[in-house]
Amino acid sequence: MYSWLDRIASRRERAIVLFSLALLLAGNWILPLTDRDEARFGEASREMRQRGDYVVPWFNGAWRLDKPALIYWCQIASYDVFGDNPFGARLPSALFTTGTALLLVRWGKKITTDNKTALLAGAMFVAGLHVAIIGRVATADMALVFFCTLAAWSGWELTRPEPARRRFWWWIFYVALALGFLAKGPIAWLPLGGILIGRGLRKDSFRLPLNETIVGLTITLALVAAWGLPAMDQTNNAFFKVGLGEHVLNRSVSVIDSHGVKGTLGFLALVPLYFVTFFVSFFPWSTRVPAAFKHWWPQRKGDDFGWYLLVQAALVFGVFSLVRTKLPHYTQPAFPCIALWLARQISPDKNTLAWFGKRIIAMTVFILLLTFVGFTVARNHFLTTKLWQATQTYVRPDTKIGCFGYTESSLVWEFRKVATNHIVLGDLKAAKAFLTNTPPYILVVPTKNLADLPDTNGLQIAVHGLDMVKLKNWDLTAIIRQ
Repeated sequence: MYSWLDRIASRRERAIVLFSLALLLAGNWILPLTDRDEARFGEASREMRQRGDYVVPWFNGAWRLDKPALIYWCQIASYDVFGDNPFGARLPSALFTTGTALLLVRWGKKITTDNKTALLAGAMFVAGLHVAIIGRVATADMALVFFCTLAAWSGWELTRPEPARRRFWWWIFYVALALGFLAKGPIAWLPLGGILIGRGLRKDSFRLPLNETIVGLTITLALVAAWGLPAMDQTNNAFFKVGLGEHVLNRSVSVIDSHGVKGTLGFLALVPLYFVTFFVSFFPWSTRVPAAFKHWWPQRKGDDFGWYLLVQAALVFGVFSLVRTKLPHYTQPAFPCIALWLARQISPDKNTLAWFGKRIIAMTVFILLLTFVGFTVARNHFLTTKLWQATQTYVRPDTKIGCFGYTESSLVWEFRKVATNHIVLGDLKAAKAFLTNTPPYILVVPTKNLADLPDTNGLQIAVHGLDMVKLKNWDLTAIIRQ
């Protein structure tokens, strides 16, 4: 019945690339960049490109020090081909996700002669619920996942007692650590932690010479420093203080943007959070994990590879369970190792293809309906999009834009398609001062606060829509002076 999957498995690499791109690129042009982070990444890449400064990202005329530069470089390259639009901003994430699936297929083929294991690993990763959604989003997450997976694979090959092509894998491992850092910071070095755990607990199975490790880490740091030192110099060390201090250390010890629960009891209550959300994030494959783990457990001591995959995954879950700020996508770097481990466990079961085939078809249909139908319906309700559509005919390059009381980053992404001025975002107290500007300008405020402003005799346009960040409906009014 599932001979079609057998035929696909024989052409696994081509099949997984085509399947992943079809799934992740479907409808990527439909939705605007409405998510707060998507708009910030997309606009920062646009401003970096406009400035010709490829070291320090800027957003709306100010430094954006949240993340290193690699994802911005990738988005700029995409803009050069497809333009600075939602599809161009999201393309790098889709390519990194596809690249990760391809790594799993090739890694799976290398550790087993079974084509089925390789295909299952790549397909389960791409078609897991969370990856199928986050894998298309214009952020740095999937670049991090790709390089973490590459580091996990090359680290395994590097530490074999009698490794083949040792120099090749050595270079791949330490370069992957560097590029992972440039994608999203030091969290990309977790695969090194997994190897150190392997060396410590299974010494005979993991070869890690100290001198080679020191030289490799020196090369990793040198590659990071090639970007990091100029970035710190241009920002007077602010990149170090904000990027590592605020967005790494502070997120670890405190709750940022209400993504978590404050207090000791709140922290303890959320420690098991990711072990619960995993069953949603990795759906529908997660339903098979408990039984597979129970079957694997008795043979764990004789299975170094399976043990290694689970150590790498558990390290990600363990670290982020202890971090105070919680977001569901933080554990994404663990999913490739889990997908390969699960594929390896279930592949020998003669009913696996029947189980897998039904679910891959269902997930594919669900994702395509969500993107082509759901996205098409949803795009007509986003507040920023409706505001831009209602006012774009009045926007010129020299138009000054001020938005007060509603300050989402998507406003900057939309209005700077045309406007060359930076968008003024602030609270309602600053709205009156903005009115002292000479035309042309557009002032945007919540409609309920319109009566607090002096009469400007400008054209007024009212819109109603959904703020996707706060999941709240707003009524806004734009006052236009030409």
